[in-house]
Amino acid sequence: MKRTLPILHALFLLVMVSASAAVRAADAKQTITLHPGWNAVYVELEPNQADIEDVFAGIPVASVWRWIPTGAGPQFITDPAESLQNINGWFAWFPEPRPEAFLSNLFKISGKTAYLIKLEGSATRQLTITGKPRLKPVAWQPNAFTLTGLPVSRTTPPSFAEYFSASSAHQGQPVYTLQSNGQWTLINAPGSTSVEAGRAYWIYSKGNSNYQGRMRVVLDQGETLEFSAALTQVRVVLRNLSNLPGSFQLQRVGAGNLPLSYLVQDPETGEDGWPALQQALTVNVEAGGEAFVTLAVRRRDFSDDRMEQILAITDELGDEVQLFAGGNRIQPSTAPRALASMLGSAKQTMALASYAGLWVGDISINAVSEAQSAGTTPTPVGRPFAQRFLFHVDASGKVRLLKDVIQMWEDGVEVPSAEDPTLDEVSVPGRYVLLTDKALLSLYTGAVNRGGASVGVRYSTVAYDFDGDQLELGGGFGPGGQLSGNIVVESDLPTNPFLHKYHPDHDNLDEQFLNPRAEAYQVVRNVQLIFTEQDPTGVTPPGWGSTVLGGEYHESITGLHKNAIFTSGVFRVHRVSAVPVLNM
Repeated sequence: MKRTLPILHALFLLVMVSASAAVRAADAKQTITLHPGWNAVYVELEPNQADIEDVFAGIPVASVWRWIPTGAGPQFITDPAESLQNINGWFAWFPEPRPEAFLSNLFKISGKTAYLIKLEGSATRQLTITGKPRLKPVAWQPNAFTLTGLPVSRTTPPSFAEYFSASSAHQGQPVYTLQSNGQWTLINAPGSTSVEAGRAYWIYSKGNSNYQGRMRVVLDQGETLEFSAALTQVRVVLRNLSNLPGSFQLQRVGAGNLPLSYLVQDPETGEDGWPALQQALTVNVEAGGEAFVTLAVRRRDFSDDRMEQILAITDELGDEVQLFAGGNRIQPSTAPRALASMLGSAKQTMALASYAGLWVGDISINAVSEAQSAGTTPTPVGRPFAQRFLFHVDASGKVRLLKDVIQMWEDGVEVPSAEDPTLDEVSVPGRYVLLTDKALLSLYTGAVNRGGASVGVRYSTVAYDFDGDQLELGGGFGPGGQLSGNIVVESDLPTNPFLHKYHPDHDNLDEQFLNPRAEAYQVVRNVQLIFTEQDPTGVTPPGWGSTVLGGEYHESITGLHKNAIFTSGVFRVHRVSAVPVLNM
């Protein structure tokens, strides 16, 4: 079913496109020395320009080869000098105008991948690849050889025997290195031969293996530290697989200066602290143990709309793993593209759109007035109690209080590719939607998979009720702003505390139970939220000011008692979705 795209969608997208212009990118560079003849190299970075013609522009290569295992056994037994074209699993690129160029079936260069390169001429050349590191483990072939490089330091690499000392699948197994004449030769002295970063080897694995070195780096999700959407924190697991206690160092590399903090927990009080990540952080890990490093992005300290950073994790044994980290100050949300020409200046709406989305928060009531004495000043309670509030902010800054909202998914649109009509390409990307109108649920699919079924993600609260599914609040959302509104619980609302269906004096019916008669009292809650620059709890989380906000809460309740009741407390809200519209 086609639906007219709302102006707010286009407004939000235009703001995001404008914001994306200010980016402080962080790219890594890998320099590979190519010698005349054959070279076995290991590309460590995901190239920014992956087309093979661009990667090798200006370098006189005769051919580039990549091995993709087929499960048919070892494939390296024929040296490349004797031709690889007829061996299953090898893909090649021959540059124009070589006569065999029409045989090319390799068109992209990928990161964490080994290649064989034949360089023409008699001069050494430097191949420089600019890109970003991704955490991709080596996929070892069981009881076979795997063509791969190893993640080691360029300055203090370990020997092959040292690197594989913690792996029973690789200890004492053969390793071959490629000579410039195209001959694979066995490394006879693994204890004194150092692993070279950026070089590929044929390495045998005895049985199954997931070994990645004595230092194992694991991410909870993904291949990078991408702080996307409403994500503020990412956990990095550091495992010491050696038999000696050691230390890992997490260090910033190159430009970028992405504002990052790391989690520190007080062992006595259990309180969390978030000091800023300086140039380096050292983490001690026992032999065979692991450590958890939770990194968080501080968007309030961004100097550009997007900032990035390369991080290097090293140990004392010569292992090294690089990670890419990046995040956006203004959270992008996928929205339909339409009506952009009808909009005004995106810069004027950027500040408002930066808080657009769904916010879920807890209000902690820590003081209540003495109703019996008609007091107006709240006094501290014995134990604070919490209430959940749901807010939605649209791209214009309008705030609505919600009771129940479900996140669903709208599939994108695919069309035949212009380059290859047999394949489809995405014309309109899919997107998340937020629904308060249950009648629209059938138009969308679930946002997550649960128990084999596609279901939506529901956010709801029982802390308040009102007529309808949303209530507009007045004021501004964000640090320095204030929100206020009246939550009216009408006498006939099912959740009115004075309304009892089976009590003759509180059922809103006359003595004959026939005609309506108001018996329950109307209750009005006047709420006020004052956003503060600093966290009211005193513990400023990393997402404060961007994905986490808070401040003071004040409320007066009339109709519940003959005297008004006044409460106060603090609140903190966090953004769970950046979708700027409801029900569309």
